[in-house]
Amino acid sequence: MNEDIIPIDSEITTFTDYLDHNCRCILSARFGDGKSFFLNEVKKTLSDKYIFLTIYPVNYQVAENKDIFEYIKRDILLQILMTSEIELSDEKYNFPLRLWGFLSQKGKDLLSDIIALVTSSLANIPQTGMTILRDNIAKFKNFSKNINKSESDSIESYLDEFTKQKGSIYEFDPISQIIHQLITDIKQKEHKQIVLVIEDMDRIDPAHIFRILNVFSAYWDIQDYSEQKLAYGNPQNKYNFDKILLVCHFQNVRNIFHHFYGDKTDFTGYIHKFSSSTPYEYSLREVVEEWLLNKMPFNKDIFSEICRVLVTLIMRKYENSEMIITNLRHMTSFFAQSDYNIKNEIIPSAISWLVNVNYCISTSNQVTQLLCILRNFQISIDDFLDCLLRDQEVLYRQLCLFIGQCWLIYPALEINSVITFSYVDRGNFITCERGNKYIPLQCSAKKISSNPFEAQYEIEYMQMDNIFRNPDFQSVFKSKQCYSTILSFFNQYH
Repeated sequence: MNEDIIPIDSEITTFTDYLDHNCRCILSARFGDGKSFFLNEVKKTLSDKYIFLTIYPVNYQVAENKDIFEYIKRDILLQILMTSEIELSDEKYNFPLRLWGFLSQKGKDLLSDIIALVTSSLANIPQTGMTILRDNIAKFKNFSKNINKSESDSIESYLDEFTKQKGSIYEFDPISQIIHQLITDIKQKEHKQIVLVIEDMDRIDPAHIFRILNVFSAYWDIQDYSEQKLAYGNPQNKYNFDKILLVCHFQNVRNIFHHFYGDKTDFTGYIHKFSSSTPYEYSLREVVEEWLLNKMPFNKDIFSEICRVLVTLIMRKYENSEMIITNLRHMTSFFAQSDYNIKNEIIPSAISWLVNVNYCISTSNQVTQLLCILRNFQISIDDFLDCLLRDQEVLYRQLCLFIGQCWLIYPALEINSVITFSYVDRGNFITCERGNKYIPLQCSAKKISSNPFEAQYEIEYMQMDNIFRNPDFQSVFKSKQCYSTILSFFNQYH
């Protein structure tokens, strides 16, 4: 798997276990949840164990049921020919293959004869028809004899099989036999199991979904379609597939079923024909959300809501499933950066300081990291604050703690600021003052300049917990405007 793609290894592992233990499977995912991407990765990962043949019945809905049987044969045959190298002259194909070869090689002559028959006068049709039929049977006998030992003695009995209605559920014409033999040969040659994947069922018009599903259900051998075999074994299917995987949004199919047939109709019994266990539920959205959450460069325990809101807002930007791979690469490329290209500068704080002592803060902090994430995913500060601050004290408190030492520049940004900060040398405290009241805030600082005439200290941390324990100070820090002001100031440093 490419390194720039969000890993889904654990999901592939669990799906592999599901596929290994079920012969009839359903992969369920909502539209836009990345099931096609997931299936492509599954096919690559399991290529040494399974061969996947995929058909897309979305166009079958315009056809009659009997024609759907023929479309399925055509699509399966094309998939086999595109997927595996098969020697079609193998003697194992016997009569059906020779008949197919005869029609392929002599088709033009046969067509000319048919045209001659049609253009004959009405009076000559019976006699001419018998002459042409005898001539073509003779041609076929000669063709078959030259390739292999002729089975022309049974030609009449075999041709009787063609009198069965085309598209019948019991139909097993030469092409069907060829498909069955091809699949059997591939399994023996490759030592792999064959999986038929029926894709895009949720893109079919609701009125036709169950009509097409019913056609597929006829592909199970009716003699082997017992409840015991369904529950404990692998009922034989028409073309000798080892497994059949139906891809759809299971809940959506359930809703459509009850809409057409009523809420009390047994959907479980119906869908049991297509699945030997519960569907495998997959959502790339959930995988991406978990991955994004883990990539957030903030403490997930302390700033859980901030991380959650960021993930929610980022996912809203990627709702177009057609761009899913490009979007994932954009995400992974961004979060692969170690510094987010943040400007590393020093900003004087608004602390009142002692003589010859200067206190400052760095532009490289979690506030600028937050702003860098917002800008990269084109999320405005207002959108972030509106999504986070829902008049809940706990959320204001979390964001207040998150901003931390960056509050030290706030008094300089507000003309009518009601708070000031002063550094208390003893005990590493910064005092937040409002009028004649104050609260001590624990902090840590490091000396970054050895200039004897003006020492410089960088405030690396400031604990804001005490702010929300005092109603007099709490009200100042429960205004969306104050958060917007300070975040907007730091927006220039990334």
